[in-house]
This record gives sequence, structure tokens and C-alpha cells, in this order.
Amino acid sequence: MAVQDSPFAPLPLQAALVGVDVLALIADSVICTDIDGRIMLFNRAAEQSFGYRADEVIGQHVEMLLPQSYRADHIHQVRRFALGEGATSRFMGHRREVWSRRKNGEEFPAEATISRHSVDGRTILTVVHRDITERKELEKQHEAIEHELDHRIKNMFSVVSSIVSLSAKTATSVDDFRRSLQDRLRALAATQNFLRRGARGKIGLRELFLAELAHYRSPDETNIVISCDQVVLCPNAAQTLALALHELATNSAKYGAFSDMRGCVAVTSKSIDKGDERLLSIEWLETGGPPVKPPLRKGFGTKLIEQVIKSTFRADVLLDYRPEGLVCRMVLPRAAVEIPEARALCLSSETS
Repeated sequence: MAVQDSPFAPLPLQAALVGVDVLALIADSVICTDIDGRIMLFNRAAEQSFGYRADEVIGQHVEMLLPQSYRADHIHQVRRFALGEGATSRFMGHRREVWSRRKNGEEFPAEATISRHSVDGRTILTVVHRDITERKELEKQHEAIEHELDHRIKNMFSVVSSIVSLSAKTATSVDDFRRSLQDRLRALAATQNFLRRGARGKIGLRELFLAELAHYRSPDETNIVISCDQVVLCPNAAQTLALALHELATNSAKYGAFSDMRGCVAVTSKSIDKGDERLLSIEWLETGGPPVKPPLRKGFGTKLIEQVIKSTFRADVLLDYRPEGLVCRMVLPRAAVEIPEARALCLSSETS
């Protein structure tokens, strides 16, 4: 009969077998070494975490599990701890963050606690080691989200400040100021809602055109023509361009193509290469509306497009009040309006 099947197996052997079973169930890596740092025990979790089999590391120095740059300091610190005086069981660096190295050379962050025990006159060091790669990745994501949120809030305050300032300069009365300001803030809020509905706040240029002009579409849907390149906008660009489109559409509804059943607005965009710089041209073209005359004074929309769009995107802006209909053309650096990952994907697809 095998020893493990016998109810009369010696008590120390039974205890040892139970100990091995427990170590196999522990989710954290458990590594035991002698006073010189040679590995004596390497549990299943350690095998999974480091990529070594136990028989590959038993008898080897534990520093093989560390990046090269940390090994000398580790040897010095652990040696001092191993030779320390005091209680027979002590802890070193409880849940201390360290860097470790897998068999394939990958370095990863971990938490480790080292305890010192005396067994039959020999000093044994036990390391309880936990891979915290996922936790560190989550922390990085949270930091990135906080940074992006802070950036968006600051940008929002800047946009609102511009809206208030320009609305005040162009208003003819207090009531006019109140109505126009409320209108523009509602448009800004609508854009934010649209951004939230998009995947992680991302929005395409065509979707932005459709959303901003939906209220002006005629029953037969012939008064709006949209043709544009595939561009995924960063939130700040979507926000600012939405305000510009809102002003153009509002002005058209009062004086231009949207004020006449025969009128039509065509919105187009296309990519332009200028040397090493990639540009995005957006054009607003009105036809079929009342004859157009250049305004006697610049209103909010004109100032927003000429000042805010130019300063935000380093854009070239043209407003041409042709008798047959207003033309607005904006030429912007794609790098200023498109999210980086979408730009990289676009470039890779073009070169493939």
C-alpha cells in the first residue's frame, strides 16, 4: 500500500503533504530560499507567474527572477535581512512594490513580502509575491481619464467664456443677449450629449454634420447635401466645430438658404496634402436662397468662426458673401482635429 493511502502514515509526513496541497491552492507566488538566496521551494502560482517550472529554478539564486539592474541591491538588502538579529520570524518590506522578470525576459511590477524563519538551526527566507500588472494598468487608465477630464473641463470653461464674451459684444439689448446666450449654451449642451452617446466620447465628422443640421432638413430631405471624408474627431474639435455649424445654420435660417423652401446647403470635407502636413478642408455652400449682402457689422457667428476657429486650430478661414449664397471654407490641420489613434489607422490603411 502506498504511504499516502495508509491511515497510519507518520504525522510529520501527513503534515508535509497537507502543506504541499495548500501551497498549490495559494493564488500568490510562494518562494523559499536559504540564507544564500538559493531557491528551495517554488509553488504552482510562482510557476504560472514567472514562466519557469519548479525543477528549472530549484537550487538557482533567486536573483534570476529580478531584472538585471535590481540584482546587486537585492542581494545586499536581503543578505542583511537574513543575518539580522531579533525575533526568529520577521518581515521585510511588507507588500513592498518591486520589479520582477519572467522567463521570457518580460519585466513586471509586483508586491512582495519577505519573512525570516529559523528551522532546525537554518535560516529560511519565504517570499510571498503578487503580480500587480493589471492593477498598475488600471491605475494608468484612471490617471489618463482624470487628466482627460481635467483637460475637457478647462476647455469647456474656455469655450463658455468665449461664448459669453462674443455674445455680449454682438448683442443689441439685454434680452437679445439672454436669448442668444441661452441658445448657444443649449447647442453646446446638445453637442456634449452627442459626444457621450458616441463610443468613449468619439464622434465622426459626418455624424456631427447630420446631428447639427437635422432640425433644418426639409420633409423631402433635398435641402441638405453632405459629402465628407472619414474623420474621427477629438472631443475639443467636435465641440468647437459644432458651435461653428450651429452659427452657420442659424444665420442661414434667418437670412440664407434655410429661410427659403428652394434653398440648399451643401457641406463637404476633403483631405489635402500640403508638403508634409495633412489638412482637412470643410466647406459650407449655400444656394437657392435670398440674395446675399455682406453684413454691415460682424455678428457672433462671424467672430466665432474667424477668431475661435482660427486660434483653436491654426486654421485658414474664408467667409465669402456671394450674391447667390454664403460660402464658408475652413482649412484645418488634421492633427488638430482628429484623434491620434484614428489618424494612425487612416495612415496605415492608405500605405497598405
